Amino acid sequence: MHDEGDTPLTEEELALARRGEALIADAVADSAAPQSLRESIERERARTRAPLWRRHGWILAAAGTAAAAVAAFALVLVSGGNDAGPPLDEVYAAAERAPTEGAPAVAGGDPPVLEARVGAIEFPDWQEKFGWKAVGRRDTELAGRRVTTVYYRNPDGARLGYAVVGGDALDEGPPGRHVELNGMTYKVSRSDARTIVTWEQQGHTCAIVASSQVPMSSLVDLAASRDV
Repeated sequence: MHDEGDTPLTEEELALARRGEALIADAVADSAAPQSLRESIERERARTRAPLWRRHGWILAAAGTAAAAVAAFALVLVSGGNDAGPPLDEVYAAAERAPTEGAPAVAGGDPPVLEARVGAIEFPDWQEKFGWKAVGRRDTELAGRRVTTVYYRNPDGARLGYAVVGGDALDEGPPGRHVELNGMTYKVSRSDARTIVTWEQQGHTCAIVASSQVPMSSLVDLAASRDV
């Protein structure tokens, strides 16, 4: 009985199969791909080798694997290796949410800090100098990063969220205009609802988000108090 699976490939089919294997080989060799992806591609490549070379099914397997590899690499490139971090809008939104924990304890020091930190950044105790008392905390996972927010309230009842993004500073440029203070640059944006101050400190992206009723200059002063 004639076995259709053993039918020799045409020259066109053979060229397509070879191209598929070349694409897979390039994908495996690409050092920008995660190790787990390269290992998966290599296993699929080995599975579709010599015994299936003369089968029409190999063409579909090779083409499918190559297409999957190309799609995976496109995702890696677009997402920055899944380490691009969250959009700033999501960080700002996290800073406006309700706290999920009580306020961190006061740790003292000069300047005084709280028992909360992200890397080398310790959250400040702003009550004595600025009148902003810590009232809560929230940890939010965004795009594989932890965003820690400590919330403060002033005697007038206004609240602000001071958020610090874990990991390296985000690549996205913050909105707003530049404000220079004590040799540091802050980006300040203001709307009818809120005022945002964004800056980089000790390799982290930091943001203060408050009601627009809070003077912009007060928020910049708070941000600048961290760069000591």
